[in-house]
Amino acid sequence: MNSTLTASIEARHLVLRAGDAPCLDLALDEGGRHRLVVDDIASARRAVAALESCPGVGVLTAMGSLPGAMTVAESLALALRYGQEDIDAREDEREMEAALQLCGLTPQRIATLGGEQPMKLARNERWTVGLARWLLRPPELLVIDRLFAGLTRREAEELTATQATYHRRHPFRTALFVDLDSHELPELPECRSVTHLAEATCPC
Repeated sequence: MNSTLTASIEARHLVLRAGDAPCLDLALDEGGRHRLVVDDIASARRAVAALESCPGVGVLTAMGSLPGAMTVAESLALALRYGQEDIDAREDEREMEAALQLCGLTPQRIATLGGEQPMKLARNERWTVGLARWLLRPPELLVIDRLFAGLTRREAEELTATQATYHRRHPFRTALFVDLDSHELPELPECRSVTHLAEATCPC
């Protein structure tokens, strides 16, 4: 699949095209999980880059998508305060703690987490903090890039259950999982659609 991938948002729908052919059409006000299955890492990168080029699309990578130079608290505060004119530091702290708790972190862990740098966290925890960031500032479409690569089935199920928090908090926000094709690809509960990019772009 070598066609150029482009994406645009039109009339509350995100459309991903391979060349001139639409291959994915997602309503952005209905919420829920969707899955885009690609053949290889290069196709995943191209798809995510095309999607990310649209205003209002946020990407959560398997590594959490947090700036490495900032602490966890600084990263979450940056997301929370974006566009704010009046800042209430105590209220912001309460919102950040609430988001981390919703993502399954204990109060004891939250108390020590703020001063740490994301790149020093375990992968699962880094991803969980990244999800908390998007809980605080939900995008029009949340693209979850290759979450399951390298995880055990149990780890995959745990992070999928954690991600369900996002839909409970923001029921009308849509999430798209970009996954590599595999016979061991974990099930995605309550998935509303599955698109195989190679099949969608095949001219036959």
